[in-house]
Amino acid sequence: MPKTGENEGLLEDTHQEVTQIGTADVVLGLPTYNNRETVSNAAEAGVAALDGHLAGKRLVIINADGGSSDGTAEHLREMLGGRLPLVQVRYPVYPVDRLSSPLAGVPGRREAALAIFQQARQLQAKACVLLDAQVETVTADWIERLAQPVLDGSVDLVVPQYLRHAFDGLINSGLVSPFTRALFGRRLRQPSGADLAFSAALMDFYLEPDAVASPPLPASDPWSTITALVDGFRIGHTFLGPRRVEPRGVAPDLAGTLETVLTILFDRMERSAAFWQKVRGSEPVPWFGPPFEIESECSEINRKPMIDSFRQGCHDLVGLWRLVLPPATLLELHRTERQADSVFRFADDLWARVIYDFALGYHLRVMGRDHLLRAIVPLYLGWAASFIGEMEQAAGSEVEERFERLSIQFEGQKRYFISRWRWPDQFNP
Repeated sequence: MPKTGENEGLLEDTHQEVTQIGTADVVLGLPTYNNRETVSNAAEAGVAALDGHLAGKRLVIINADGGSSDGTAEHLREMLGGRLPLVQVRYPVYPVDRLSSPLAGVPGRREAALAIFQQARQLQAKACVLLDAQVETVTADWIERLAQPVLDGSVDLVVPQYLRHAFDGLINSGLVSPFTRALFGRRLRQPSGADLAFSAALMDFYLEPDAVASPPLPASDPWSTITALVDGFRIGHTFLGPRRVEPRGVAPDLAGTLETVLTILFDRMERSAAFWQKVRGSEPVPWFGPPFEIESECSEINRKPMIDSFRQGCHDLVGLWRLVLPPATLLELHRTERQADSVFRFADDLWARVIYDFALGYHLRVMGRDHLLRAIVPLYLGWAASFIGEMEQAAGSEVEERFERLSIQFEGQKRYFISRWRWPDQFNP
């Protein structure tokens, strides 16, 4: 972590750089931490964007580095060679906790983005495109598609959709997206995307002292969408194409990933209960750019280990599940367990109620939250095995229609969730 004196000197130098630059239309924000091998992809995309739809705009790169030991910051300055104005600041990387994960890109992304926003507003930037420096597939189109709706004044936040295989990102598609849509009333397929664009008004909101002083608000992490929705900002989404990220370290296991995702998601749920209890149904949000695509799945996926894990959970975890799930839900799960592998199906309405029940269990702290969230793994594997078995021969458009039906079920079961939330004693398992 940089020492206080080092930060102060760096901020003084930055102030001079910003004063010399003057103003910017668009800021390309790059949080980095040991990203020497990939940071040039985003920087080159920024240079190329000025030859496209952003021609004539003033684009400045702001790099917030967490003290990289591989020369990331120096490499970025050298490779740009003055082709674009560059401002570089440091931010402190704090010890990793449950809310800081590979899902959010670089460690300390929140602090990095706040530092970028601060400099962007000094430059009077109208839009800030925040990109993950680990991405290898970023292009000029990404920057244009994210920035332009903000520059046009159409929205305050642009979130991405990526080109995926049908069964990629099932945690998002089968859990995060329908749950977020049902609670907050906006149809976003990728509410937790890491490559985003922010308006000046939204940056100012995140820089307010109350927002900064109340961690872990998603002041600039991939979950900014929920805070923006709750506070009345306009949101749109755009298609960016394939997203490939440089592998770093050991990939988190499924249990750890689900725990991280659900901790953040349920935390946002708790913070905004007064808002989402008033929301009924859902509305589309503005779409910018080319149509969204899903690629059909080519490779076969062995569902048997997933189904076996679900069945094992029905035996080993039933005592724990009884603390969360009503008897009727447990009965449905046991009926599901007894299905033959070839016809195994996990009903959408059952899956929606299971997620809502676990969300309530998280809220009521019926047990340690880490144990609670890890107990959902066999249930998730059962749902995923069912979805894969149903859609393994389907075209991409059919898969998207299937996700839409799942989301409708989450909306339909929301009244059940609100009733349990308001009167939990009447629904105790």
